Amino acid sequence: MKILYAFSILALLLGCNSSSPKLEASIDQVADGTNVYLALLGPQNVPVPIDTTQVSNSSFKFDLTTSKNQDINLIQIEGVNGNIIFINDAESIKIDASNENLRNSKIKAGEHNILLKNYISIITNFAEKKNFIKNQHTQASQSQKEIAMLDARLDMDALEEESKKATLDFIKSHTNSIVGMMALSDVMNSKSVPSNKMKSLYEGFIDTVKDTPLGRMLGQNIAKIGATDVGAEAPKFSGPTPSGEELTLDEAMSKVTLIDFWASWCRPCRVENPNIVSIYNDYKDKGFSVIGVSLDKPNSKNSWLKAIEDDQLEWNHISNLMYWQEPIAQKYGVKAIPAAFLIDENGVIVGKDLRGQALRDKVKEVLEK
Repeated sequence: MKILYAFSILALLLGCNSSSPKLEASIDQVADGTNVYLALLGPQNVPVPIDTTQVSNSSFKFDLTTSKNQDINLIQIEGVNGNIIFINDAESIKIDASNENLRNSKIKAGEHNILLKNYISIITNFAEKKNFIKNQHTQASQSQKEIAMLDARLDMDALEEESKKATLDFIKSHTNSIVGMMALSDVMNSKSVPSNKMKSLYEGFIDTVKDTPLGRMLGQNIAKIGATDVGAEAPKFSGPTPSGEELTLDEAMSKVTLIDFWASWCRPCRVENPNIVSIYNDYKDKGFSVIGVSLDKPNSKNSWLKAIEDDQLEWNHISNLMYWQEPIAQKYGVKAIPAAFLIDENGVIVGKDLRGQALRDKVKEVLEK
């Protein structure tokens, strides 16, 4: 569904090519005098009207404003389904418009519109493959063939990874084109890539692409993403264990990992501990792990160790015993405890500050994916 959703977004946002200040189009079986509307795709993907013309002798024309940016333009025709989306990049544009659905129109234009056509082809190809596997899974489910169902799920997972890699490769290869920014928008909507990587991908684009309405909108949205928001990649860290050895987050991770900020002196933390113990005991053999990061005070190691023993916290623990100056807590922006971050096997934050049944439900959900 992610691939189909991405395709529907693109079909709504893109379409053709434009380089010169002229657009010429032909369309059959549409009456003379029918209104044709030209719009710029503005902030939040809201069309901004630019010009209106009429069909005459099965054709219509627009004079296009030359822009330093690669503007995304949209054409709609009164009484005709769909729309035509093209990139105004100072190239001449010729369109053979479909009177059944404008999205099926044929466009001859410059490199960015050709690139758009190629990207839509990539998305369509993955969509068709995904539908095929989905049908296989449905048939296997109806026939109660568990092995075939498992094979279909594995094929779907592999296809999702292949699709994500293809999209990321496309973005990295086309940072000079608004089409690459469109692909980045699809990735952001799918929430399949950590936010810090989104920022890195965005920064790779040239300034003229960033300065388009779509580029500015994405830049504003990416800037709002915090380092420890859900969807971000959990910051890496390491710290001393009770035995004095250094333990890294990577070493403590499992399929699902809870990073639990707590302290022996924190009453709410101690009240929550039995819940975490219960969840840990139920799911530790299925891939759930916990790493406790203590904000205990300097010279209070004994209190920290006693709390671990008393509360039966049989998982990994680290602490620099620096109270609120604990560097790991500062890296995660922790201002109060208990504070917790649930991460998946890729280190992506999938939940924050979940407690009680909410934590149990989320752990179960992620483990069953």
